[in-house]
Amino acid sequence: MDEIKMIFNKNPSATYTLWKAYKSRKSVYSPRLEYPVIHALRSGFVVNTDHMKAFYEICDIRQFDFLHILYPFSLVYPYIMRVLCSKEVPVSIFKVLNTRNSITMNRCISPDERLNIDCHNSEPRLVSKGLEIDIKSVISSGGENVWENITTYFYHGKFSSADVSYNAPKLDPIDNAPIIKKWYFPAENRFRFARISGDTNGIHYGSFYARMMGFKRDFAQPIRVVAKCVSYLPQIRTGIQSWLEEITSNCFPSLNVAEPTGPMRLDFYLKGPVYYESTLTLKNIQIKNGNRFNLYCSGNDKPVICGILQKI
Repeated sequence: MDEIKMIFNKNPSATYTLWKAYKSRKSVYSPRLEYPVIHALRSGFVVNTDHMKAFYEICDIRQFDFLHILYPFSLVYPYIMRVLCSKEVPVSIFKVLNTRNSITMNRCISPDERLNIDCHNSEPRLVSKGLEIDIKSVISSGGENVWENITTYFYHGKFSSADVSYNAPKLDPIDNAPIIKKWYFPAENRFRFARISGDTNGIHYGSFYARMMGFKRDFAQPIRVVAKCVSYLPQIRTGIQSWLEEITSNCFPSLNVAEPTGPMRLDFYLKGPVYYESTLTLKNIQIKNGNRFNLYCSGNDKPVICGILQKI
């Protein structure tokens, strides 16, 4: 399989990415073609502290001495978009839906580490009602993969038969789980977070544009909401502290916590929009080595985000 490497010395230009997406908007899938693996690469950079602080501020989450499990997503997202809008990828970026994400944080990451990024695509996968493409993102430090994520994009359409050997991952329902938090989600910092997260799609800050696209109004980027959900989840061991407080205790031995925390995995599935100016309800049950949670948005009886956070 052929490979294409795009090497960056700074963040990809959002304007140029949009131009590339527009030029490749008529891309179509052909089962007769073998598609190349496209790598978007960057090496030897350090987290911008102002960018990191803005992420925590807008998400309204506490800042610890290590990176939140969702924060690296804002680092890799511009590179994901550059891969997805390449003309060699057989779908239009304007017609895909992000349906699920699987993040593995192999260890705590200090903001002053020198990091490397590699984002690359999978082969298209035929599924019921369309096709899927995964974009895998890896952040490494000192030769060690410290953070990994697989973002799955779905493209609706009629193709040849679906791959019957593929079993899509699913989560067990928890509709009757107890409510652990309710909060109001204001319509603030919408465009600012678009720039921070790299997800500058107008449906996340332009109500009129979102309605043109068939939505009730503009709605939040998933990582902004999931970051808040994760921060509310109870401690895996006892349920007393938050998960983040447990991690920070175990990452820093000076706090004299005996039990080390191993790698963590966060899987979340996007079921519907999380609208601004709505009341959000978080349900959770503790399971072996983790938490299984659902987020609900007022006006929708079904969960808009389903997730699981667990030690692995």
